[in-house]
Amino acid sequence: MIESALYIVPTPIGNLDDITLRAIEVLKSATLIAAEDTRHSKILLDKLGVGAVKMISCNDHNEEQRAQIIANEVQAGGIVALISDAGTPMISDPGYKLVSALSEKKVKVVPLPGPCAAITALCASALPTDKFLFMGFLPVKDKELTQKLESIRLSDTTTVFYESPRRIMNTLEKLQQVDPKRVVALCREMTKTFETIYRTNVSDLITYLQEHSDEVRGEFVLVVGPHISDEQDDELSDSAKSALAKMITSMKVKEACQIVSDLTGESKNKLYDYALSLKD
Repeated sequence: MIESALYIVPTPIGNLDDITLRAIEVLKSATLIAAEDTRHSKILLDKLGVGAVKMISCNDHNEEQRAQIIANEVQAGGIVALISDAGTPMISDPGYKLVSALSEKKVKVVPLPGPCAAITALCASALPTDKFLFMGFLPVKDKELTQKLESIRLSDTTTVFYESPRRIMNTLEKLQQVDPKRVVALCREMTKTFETIYRTNVSDLITYLQEHSDEVRGEFVLVVGPHISDEQDDELSDSAKSALAKMITSMKVKEACQIVSDLTGESKNKLYDYALSLKD
């Protein structure tokens, strides 16, 4: 039995099968759906088999005004579902002002777990997950972008950003200027057909994308690893050394270094030097 409340309902970020059974139940039970873009969401609702239901737009420009409509609906015994275009509402999407206003009106708010590009990318990044900072979309202007990246230069925490294909190369180049050795994971088109994850240092990633410009498209999540001190940077990890030592016995050094770099985020140049020392 779905009780009267506002439900925060995550929707798929790519793969429709990622919708939860509970989310479908709430959407089918809703008396009102507040959507970031009603036309976009109707396509999803039709695919899920959600029947005709009253919908209103709820975006950055009107969510405070929508609060009273939603409060009235819930207080009259209705069930309201808040959805964004994709993923979890309020994670770089509208909803914060709405939930804040409803909490002041003592309206019950029920959050549902579900798809989130930031968490999905973080889990696949092979970077530390014990603590992380999510910073949403990066600034567009170069000065503010550099300042934002400079603010995490010495951070010991993994940091997660969203970025567009149009700006991703510029962002990586600015990050390279701040810290050329920084290990990153660039996650492209998460949960979609062409999902790709690049794990390496920022300098090698730029070189790769310059040589594969056709891969600079889609939606990106940039996961930036913690700062590595000069002392830490001197040594390859034991796992990288072990893997490289085994692989160079059966394949070319350059190829082995590329594979180990992709898997561990270690510098290809450092791996190559270590491989040569083993050969010697």
